[in-house]
Amino acid sequence: MTTLAPERWAFFAHAYNFGDTSRAIEVALSMKATGAIVKFFHRGGTYVDRIVSAGLEPTLLLPEISDGQNAILMDMDQHRAPVGTPLPYTVEQLVAMVESELAALREFEPDGVYCGLNLSCMISVPHARWPMVTLVPTALCPAFFRAELASFPDAMDTQLLRHLVPKWVKRKIINRIMLGDVAKKSALAFNQVREKYGLPPIFNFTSLVRGDLTLLPDLPELSGLAADALPPGYAYSGPLFARIDLPVPAEAHAVFARPGTKIYCAMGSSVPPELLKRVIAILRSVPEFNVVCATTHLVAPSELGPASDRFFATRFLPAHSVNPLADIAVTHGGQGTVQTAVWSGTPVVGIAMQWEQQANLDGLVRVGAGLRLPLYGVNEHSLVAAIRQAAEPSYLERMSKLQSMVRASDGAREAVRHMRALIGRSESLRTK
Repeated sequence: MTTLAPERWAFFAHAYNFGDTSRAIEVALSMKATGAIVKFFHRGGTYVDRIVSAGLEPTLLLPEISDGQNAILMDMDQHRAPVGTPLPYTVEQLVAMVESELAALREFEPDGVYCGLNLSCMISVPHARWPMVTLVPTALCPAFFRAELASFPDAMDTQLLRHLVPKWVKRKIINRIMLGDVAKKSALAFNQVREKYGLPPIFNFTSLVRGDLTLLPDLPELSGLAADALPPGYAYSGPLFARIDLPVPAEAHAVFARPGTKIYCAMGSSVPPELLKRVIAILRSVPEFNVVCATTHLVAPSELGPASDRFFATRFLPAHSVNPLADIAVTHGGQGTVQTAVWSGTPVVGIAMQWEQQANLDGLVRVGAGLRLPLYGVNEHSLVAAIRQAAEPSYLERMSKLQSMVRASDGAREAVRHMRALIGRSESLRTK
């Protein structure tokens, strides 16, 4: 009887991004549970320790991505950088990154590669013709823009635009732009390197992160995009979010044991620190609010003021354990953060930094399970009013319906099922 060799999967993640790293970890662990051999690669970043603590033994590839380069990527992501800002890599650095990936992957000889948001993989992997898997928010699927589901980014919505241009016009504009050549100027060096490796140029962000299989860690009920509207090569896996193996601190339990509205604030790893400080200052000013906050690496907890019987902050919290204790989750709208709130059945008040986060929050708004405050409209009156509105029983009832859908799904297992099926139909993509 012939014994098949175990599958071999290479995993990459942009380890400066908590969401990308945590989703890659969840899928890698699920893939490893099938008996596959899994190897994790990275180029440095804030969350490498998360990969290590998951027991995945990551390998550092050189050259590393610097803190400064990541800061530019974050500025581009959140519309703080001008449109057309170049990706922060020189041609020489990208070539070195591609070559190090090709060498590492040839040594490992994977059956497939999960690329995460490691952009140089979008050159090395298709060049070498390994089956390529990407996992991206639904808001980076071209069908999302064709359905005109994206809202105009708050960070770009100036006072003049708000006064002169109706919302529906701006919605049409942004959805049309995102399907055009919006990344052409940003990707000049990137496309020079793609040409060097025999690949066609990429001119928009949906093409930049498209794989042979592109997984969307979402449900149609959350995204608003029907499953039968997905293009070929795209598939829903179901929600994927981190379950950090940490106890809930006694201080958090104590804060939430008080009478009043219990608020869990988690603004992710990339929002401006000043916004988090402003939000917490507003929440702390309301006597009936009891607030627990996860600051990640954004700020030191002490920067938000001293702990009290109504307030506790720490760097990291097990969101899947803290969220169910809260009445309301205040979040930036990151996909994992939103999905954790849904899994917990906790209505959301969101403040998005960019259009993808807006999309995640807009999905909750459509079904009446959350509210989104525009970035330019965050003040004491609007935030407090939104929290009180989201605390109404109707929001909890509608969130409970979403909760049952999310609890019935297993995003990591479904992602692995799609990935293994890809190997079965991708044998002809590459001659070993």
